[in-house]
Amino acid sequence: MEFQDQVNNFNMQLPDLNIKLSYRTGRDRMVEDFYNPCLKASTLYRRAVGYFTSHGLALAAKGVASLSSRKGKMRLVASPFLNPEDVEAIRSAISDPASVLENIVVRNLTEIEDSLINDRLNALAWLAATGLLEIKLALRLDSNGEVTRGIYHEKLGIFSDTSENHISFSGSSNETSGGLLENFESIKAFCSWTDRDGRVKEDIDNFQALWDKDQETPGLKIIDFSEVGNNLLERFRYPSIQPVGWGLTEEGDTSYRRQGQFNFPNELELRDYQKAALSAWSEAGGQGVFSMATGSGKTLTALALATKVSQKNSPLVVIIICPYLNLCHQWNQELSNFSIQPISCFGKREDWESKLEEGYQRLKARLGDVLSIVTTNATFTSNTFKAKLKSRVVDRGIFHLIIADEVHNLGSKKGIESLPEQIQLRLGLSATPNRHYDPIGTEAVLDYFGGVCFEYSMEIAMAEGHLCPYRYYPVLVEMTDEEIESYLKLTNQIARLFHGNFDEKKEVSPNIQRLMIKRAKLLANANNKIGVLHKTLETLTEPPQKAIFYCGEGKTTDEIEEDETRQIQKVARLLGEEHHLRVRSFTFREKPKERDDVLRDFKSGFLDGIVAIRCLDEGIDLPELRMGFLLASSTNPRQFIQRRGRLLRNAPGKERAIIYDFIVQPPDFGGELDDEAFNMERNFFQKELKRISEFCKLAENGPEALSKLKPLRGLYNLLST
Repeated sequence: MEFQDQVNNFNMQLPDLNIKLSYRTGRDRMVEDFYNPCLKASTLYRRAVGYFTSHGLALAAKGVASLSSRKGKMRLVASPFLNPEDVEAIRSAISDPASVLENIVVRNLTEIEDSLINDRLNALAWLAATGLLEIKLALRLDSNGEVTRGIYHEKLGIFSDTSENHISFSGSSNETSGGLLENFESIKAFCSWTDRDGRVKEDIDNFQALWDKDQETPGLKIIDFSEVGNNLLERFRYPSIQPVGWGLTEEGDTSYRRQGQFNFPNELELRDYQKAALSAWSEAGGQGVFSMATGSGKTLTALALATKVSQKNSPLVVIIICPYLNLCHQWNQELSNFSIQPISCFGKREDWESKLEEGYQRLKARLGDVLSIVTTNATFTSNTFKAKLKSRVVDRGIFHLIIADEVHNLGSKKGIESLPEQIQLRLGLSATPNRHYDPIGTEAVLDYFGGVCFEYSMEIAMAEGHLCPYRYYPVLVEMTDEEIESYLKLTNQIARLFHGNFDEKKEVSPNIQRLMIKRAKLLANANNKIGVLHKTLETLTEPPQKAIFYCGEGKTTDEIEEDETRQIQKVARLLGEEHHLRVRSFTFREKPKERDDVLRDFKSGFLDGIVAIRCLDEGIDLPELRMGFLLASSTNPRQFIQRRGRLLRNAPGKERAIIYDFIVQPPDFGGELDDEAFNMERNFFQKELKRISEFCKLAENGPEALSKLKPLRGLYNLLST
């Protein structure tokens, strides 16, 4: 940075800035337009925030560098959910500031900035060691004054200059890379020199009530970071969702020997129905499908089975196949609880090919009793993986067990052809093993895995208390006049092409298929859904927490189209701007690391909800979910069974789940459809009604929910359905 620029920065005051009333993602750049200019003009930055990481600090490098060069201070009050790397960096600075200062030599403003960007952890430690960054943690207290895992979620900031000018701001943004850069956020700013209502002074007073030791904030306990013990920080440790890999450690290859066999977790006790599943599989000759309700513990049951198999079949290779990457990571985590570190066979071929070969060699050399492989359907069906596996399964000295999670996904022609006949020990897992309108694929899957050997339904799981109860609220959405016109036109066109012989189980022509897809998209993206969602949220006594908003109803392999993108953006904007909820999108457009971050933020409580499209239908374990808003749904039974099951997993403090189902109300046709078109439309609605009836059947308020649709059922003469 040039000398004159540095002089200008030193002379700058907050009133010299052109501060707007508010800043919003998409319209403004949070860091460049607001944070950096304010930091450059400040000598004190006070921040009270739910979550802080050094990534956010590095993003605002220019501003923080300028603040530090002016001998300014940053005072931070944050939740104890800190990134583990940041915790260690701050600890090192507080416990041994001299060594930290020796490692970072700061000569001028430019080097401070470079340090913040390129070595964020050292920079964080340097700021703490020099006293430029002071940190206190806010712990949530219950009504009895006891520390709880509740979250300090306030978001308040104050910039101050040498002339006692102040800018305060509040809004949805945390002090993280996601909060400053990735998420859709908004903040409102107030300047002390134009603040007639005293908002800035109130914000300063509220912060000082947190900071000063002689003051108290009801419901919170504020402590210096240096006072925090290991046990307390570990209790609130921010959870990590990093995949477990299998590779050489720095010490050599001892990890293979340590992790060479299944060890059943001491704290795990199988339920009676899980034990019955193991017996059924054994009696079926080591083959079969567990058709178990979502949330009833299919994964743990399968790993318990693998543990027992390994005791009598050694050495054993366990191949676990998952349709999605997030499921692979989840299996890796569960395997680690059984003392197994798997080879992750997904992603780039060069990342796993040599490890797979080495794993087999070590197993054959009896450097371990078990080799576990976790792979995606895509990798499993690839020519490379099939060739590697084919050369190994013929080895009579090694046993193989194949476990297919969400086994119905292997029913495609490519999936079936990839299943190795030489492997005799086979286990399939699925809450819904039948493929929708694909009897051939269903038969092929069940034939290979030996049929359903054990079934545990959602109804039984709920009755036995292994899934939580739920309340179901169908919410009717009217079409716009323009949508009604398009809907009637499409319905008549489809009916004419069917010539009165409507049978959706039969293969349809490309023209009919195109029109039916267009009709389905019209319903899925109906404009009034956003307004009805807004009204529904306004009726709630408390803002949604631990909520999922399902926007997509197509296949996860389908490309996300512009209409769907617009809908998910509208939903996220409504939730963030109008209802001040912390939400992130979860789609297949995000990279695996981004999706892991979303799940981590949700589980820790830093997100109020997830807006999902064509994701999170299958397998992902989110027992924390309390509320579901179904803005688009398929009549495919698998989808709504999976989505309902996702919400019914038990969790501490969870009494029940709440499900809002947004149903587009067919228009009153008023004779605008001929008999053929009306009968076809009746058939379509009957399918939708069957889905709704399934939700109502097990809901606590089932009869009441179903009665809401009585007028529509009467319109189509379906009162008995």
